[in-house]
Amino acid sequence: MPKYSVLITVYNCEKYLAECFDSVLAQTCGDFEIVAVNDGSTDSSGAICDEYAAKDSRVKVIHKKNHGVNRARRTAFENSTGDYILTVDCDDIIDPDLIETVDGIITGHGCDLVLFDLSIFDEETGKVTVKEMAETDGLFDERNKKQLYLILLNRCMNSLCTKCCKREGYGKAFGYEKYLPMCHGEDWFQSAVQVHEMKVGYYIKKPMYHYRNIVTSLSHGYDLKSFRLNSDSIFDVRQMMEEDGCLDGETDAMWRAYARKVVNTLLLALSDSDMTEKEKIGTLKSVTDTEIYKIAVGREADFNSSRKTVLKFRLLKYGMFRLLFRLMKKMSA
Repeated sequence: MPKYSVLITVYNCEKYLAECFDSVLAQTCGDFEIVAVNDGSTDSSGAICDEYAAKDSRVKVIHKKNHGVNRARRTAFENSTGDYILTVDCDDIIDPDLIETVDGIITGHGCDLVLFDLSIFDEETGKVTVKEMAETDGLFDERNKKQLYLILLNRCMNSLCTKCCKREGYGKAFGYEKYLPMCHGEDWFQSAVQVHEMKVGYYIKKPMYHYRNIVTSLSHGYDLKSFRLNSDSIFDVRQMMEEDGCLDGETDAMWRAYARKVVNTLLLALSDSDMTEKEKIGTLKSVTDTEIYKIAVGREADFNSSRKTVLKFRLLKYGMFRLLFRLMKKMSA
């Protein structure tokens, strides 16, 4: 059995899929398998997967109906055999020495979680931005796990693709069955579970994963079910921090600030949508009963918020929804 399993969830990415496969198969460490799940693609992605499986025995392909990325990842995980799991999105690429570099860290330090940076390539402008988690490489364990939670809450560790996790830790997130339909914040939550399960971790300050930022058309609405699931999930993360002895004044402030960011994502989606103003207000009113909304409008969530963001949430707090959306429209103009 291979030491590493690379999970690729595939959905309508025929333009970039071959480059993704090639970057994984070019690894300088060959002790891995690829488990690709074609999640109901309607383009030629499924055929491309089969082509790679036919020419390389390390590639395993599963075709299924479309049920979303979380369920596709679970399918890939359940059909994998590696001791350590890496996640790669179907339109991204990785450095040829990623697995070799990670393997050296795991062998040297006995890690069950290794983290690394990513670069973001903007398809429209060609600009490349490196998203760094921390200032220096470092070892993490129970004594300084709090720092990983702070990185997570600061949204510098969102992508599941920037981690290599021991099999047992990776699979724990799928035990939270209610979150499988979530399509906003699922990577963040799964990353939190991996931090919670971690005994020894290591951060490599190097962008070895390369994310392709593809401009897509704006959504006409917002998945409120996913918003509510995302809202619920951050309370589970709070519980994880408490169990790890990492919940104190600093992490609580960051946690509240993160709750505000989740609500702000909803605001931005509504503002950018083609809904009428009345529909936007109605959608917003429908979530005012959630705990995350109540936390987000409180002054305790002001930590790290800009003046504009603070103003937006004051308007929310006092129910000035029409003025809020008109202000957001003016800000984006």
